[in-house]
Amino acid sequence: MNEQCPAFPFAYRTGVDPAPEYARLRAERPVLRVRLPSGHRAWLVTRHQDARRVFTDPRFSRAAANEATGDDFAGINPPAGSLFALDPPEHTEVRALVNKTFTARRVEELKPQITLVAERLVARLKDQGPPADLVGGFAQPLSMSVLCRLLGVPEADHATFITWSHALLSTAGAGKNVAEARGRLGQYVSRLIAARRDDPADDLVSALVAAVDSEAAAPHQAVLLVMAVLVGGHDSMANQLAGTAYLLLTHPGLVERLRAEPGRIPDAAEEFLRYTSLIAVGGFPRVVLEDVRVGGVLMKAGDTVIAAIDSANRDASVFPDPDELRIDRRPRGHLAFGHGVHRCLGAQLARAELGIAIATLVGALPGMRLAASPDDLEWEHESLGRGLRSLPITW
Repeated sequence: MNEQCPAFPFAYRTGVDPAPEYARLRAERPVLRVRLPSGHRAWLVTRHQDARRVFTDPRFSRAAANEATGDDFAGINPPAGSLFALDPPEHTEVRALVNKTFTARRVEELKPQITLVAERLVARLKDQGPPADLVGGFAQPLSMSVLCRLLGVPEADHATFITWSHALLSTAGAGKNVAEARGRLGQYVSRLIAARRDDPADDLVSALVAAVDSEAAAPHQAVLLVMAVLVGGHDSMANQLAGTAYLLLTHPGLVERLRAEPGRIPDAAEEFLRYTSLIAVGGFPRVVLEDVRVGGVLMKAGDTVIAAIDSANRDASVFPDPDELRIDRRPRGHLAFGHGVHRCLGAQLARAELGIAIATLVGALPGMRLAASPDDLEWEHESLGRGLRSLPITW
């Protein structure tokens, strides 16, 4: 590997820890030129302060990156015109449509349903008896069930949605597979939107249709927004749930402590969000619109920049002893949900879902423990997200 321009993404590691290269880079070369799989170059930003700068400075453009990088970045970019691929003021207008519908009230109303789904999934695991797989039997179906309830997708279609979500984030044969999955999902969502326009229900799709119609927005925006909620929410949440369970099971005494002190669960959830490395490729790229200095390095107009969220969340200048998992840390300012205008619109829902999942697992499965060696667990290696393929447990 060329030391002056190393290959990126870095070699995949198992577990929830970020690549060890990040610690050295934060200390020695916090802004580094790296080589993408396509052979193109990009700036990699590894410190928390610099990552926040990239996320908030309008000179770093997501829209320009979507146009310029094509398939250069891990084979996938969001579809043109989607929320992930817009800059203000277009992004502001589209985001406002979501903010009108994705409200704190809606999240509060979902909490009892999330609790019910989590409890039913755990009850099913207990009925089947140990060992059980927490990925296929809990994390994946809980994440998809919550999203589909939010969107109003029939339960019979949940498994198909999981398949499409995996395909959209795959880096194996990405071009053809992603285009096919995106096309099928787009067709399904278009039919769902048409049905809700004719017969509105109390779900996010109906609310989005009403918002798009009231603002005379382009009809395709509703389709792109629903797809953004699905793709941005399912795999990342499922991986976070599984990663959190992995941490609970591999840190002695943690399950017992949270069972005895459930009031610590909200703070613990924030620490799990900070600590768990979910993004195998750093984050979506941005393109520099005009010359700018970051971390003392001059970036030229047209350069590609990647702000590594998982590295920023282990920055000791913000989080003392960052590689220690401390459930009472209260890690203010972590970047698990991004920052700035592209901050995750589902952050409130993710926090609620994670907290409920933790409480359900530690409360309903006494003596929960791994049914395999941590070294034998299988991790996903062909996706933009980092996650477990299975997590066998017993109790």
